[in-house]
Amino acid sequence: MSRTAQLFCIWAGPAFIVLFAIGSVWLARLFPPAVRPQWSALHTAQWYADHTTTFRIGLVLTCMAYGLMCTWGCAMAAQTRRKEGMFPTWTYVQLVNMAAGTAQIVVMAGVFAVAAYRPMHIDPNTTQMLNDLGWLLLLGTWITFTVWAIALGMAILTDKTDPVFPRWSGYVSIAAGLGFIPGSGVWFAKHGAFGWEGAIALWWVFLEFGAWVLLFTWLSYRNVTKKGWVNQQDLAGAA
Repeated sequence: MSRTAQLFCIWAGPAFIVLFAIGSVWLARLFPPAVRPQWSALHTAQWYADHTTTFRIGLVLTCMAYGLMCTWGCAMAAQTRRKEGMFPTWTYVQLVNMAAGTAQIVVMAGVFAVAAYRPMHIDPNTTQMLNDLGWLLLLGTWITFTVWAIALGMAILTDKTDPVFPRWSGYVSIAAGLGFIPGSGVWFAKHGAFGWEGAIALWWVFLEFGAWVLLFTWLSYRNVTKKGWVNQQDLAGAA
């Protein structure tokens, strides 16, 4: 039962990426950003008015995708929990920040949805403000994702026996978490590499996050399916 549940959660990672590609990339056109930061308020509002239906559908799928991301994170926490003993501090840190990060993204989708709710029926400056807020929430609130990735890395590196993941992957996870920090550039820049359409604040952060998800999906799948694998909860249940 535990193995089946973990496999279900592990495969939520690739499913998250697929849903994200359909919802955020294809339908909502957030990647690459269809709405440009240099546009006027009227131009921004007109785009929302012209793409309301597909944009909303894309946001629904985006919310579903991040629900799967949260599910995937539970599989990572279950893996490290097996080795932490009675006080699984790093596992708790993972779970809390994973949940907070998911909540942030769902709020982001809600903000974008409000921008698309009455386009051209409200002040275009309000629509533009909501669009700006959505991007600042998406890219600027990196702290929960950074702490989540660092906590996963620390759970691996502080295991002095036989880590559930390879020790090198702990360093990779910490480096990935630190790599999310440039997303805060959107709080300061409207153009260039640190703007919301920039190579660093947008593309670097999201490609790195996707690679992190795929890497730990593979490592977790290898753990759960390897011959002779039994987790501590199974042993306790058998006893």
